[in-house]
Amino acid sequence: MNIKECSQRIIPQSGLGHYVETYLTWAGVGLIGAFVATTLDAQADLAYAAFYTNAVNDAVGYNFWILLAVIGLLLFSVTLPLIYLSLHFPRLKLAVDPLRGLSYIFFLVAFDEGGLMIGILLANWLHISDKAALLADKSFLFSDVGLLPILALTVINSFLWLLGESIHNRNTRHYSGLVSVLMAVPIKYLAPGYLGGASLVLYLILEQ
Repeated sequence: MNIKECSQRIIPQSGLGHYVETYLTWAGVGLIGAFVATTLDAQADLAYAAFYTNAVNDAVGYNFWILLAVIGLLLFSVTLPLIYLSLHFPRLKLAVDPLRGLSYIFFLVAFDEGGLMIGILLANWLHISDKAALLADKSFLFSDVGLLPILALTVINSFLWLLGESIHNRNTRHYSGLVSVLMAVPIKYLAPGYLGGASLVLYLILEQ
């Protein structure tokens, strides 16, 4: 299997169209919101008034985004072996399906929040206004907003979408994409790979 075939197989059933549409929607909300906030604050009588811009700054919930992603990853790590077991013990599906849906919800909300932050960060990077500068204490990642941190956030956020849409599709109620590929891997490779990956994720979470 070449790289092209592999990349096509890991794409969730919802498709890249859903990914692009959702990303553009939330990033657009952040970008337009920052522009409107700047415009409204520019009309304020007091030069230092930045009520709406502060509201935009408050929307950059980097720590909350991390929390949502961490919960999603933990649920994903717990659910993945249960999905495999449910292939051999169908009764487990009664417990697995709600867990898949819950993991999907956290990934979905994290992805939306990430898209919103990316839009706001893009507005800041494009220098829509000096007032739109994000607070330096939000995070080390955003203390000096540049294109590379924005691209890094975009890649990480895209991975959250991939995991969420792969483990649960809200229309078919089934898993697809990456999870389907993993379920087809022989257990002699899947088990050590899962243990190694889950251990790494847990270590990174605990080390923060």
